[in-house]
Amino acid sequence: MRCIRQIGLCRFVNADTLHMLVRALILSRLDYCNSLYAGCTQSTSCRLQRVQDCAAVGLLLCYASSRAHWLPVHSRIQYKLCMLMLHDVYHNKAPGYLADLCVRCGDTRLRSSSRGDFVVQRTGLRLAERSFSVAGPHAWNSLPSHIRTLGTRL
Repeated sequence: MRCIRQIGLCRFVNADTLHMLVRALILSRLDYCNSLYAGCTQSTSCRLQRVQDCAAVGLLLCYASSRAHWLPVHSRIQYKLCMLMLHDVYHNKAPGYLADLCVRCGDTRLRSSSRGDFVVQRTGLRLAERSFSVAGPHAWNSLPSHIRTLGTRL
């Protein structure tokens, strides 16, 4: 990121090419396995957000990442978790080791079973709450029901 600014690449390429370069070099690194950052500490989240903001300010000449139409880092992580739950777990396309981690609510007397909720495992450890078996179902269950039902029509 700093190298692109030092070279002065902004003078030689148009805005679309620069935006594509930022997405390829910076945002792809932020999005790669970002579901592992679920439940991360505030300082880690702030560091990641700072990288994204620097890319928006320094390279795209914007004041904040929202003007570049980028989701904040925390929302990008939640989005990735929900997409993993939708495409892999909800539609039974996940590998066995991943599907075994997420269990649907099976008690028919509960409203959560009719809504398609997943069981969120209770843990006593803060580190265990960051695992996919807890963070994935929690992110999925926090979605509004009208958004969760969109996945059945895809």
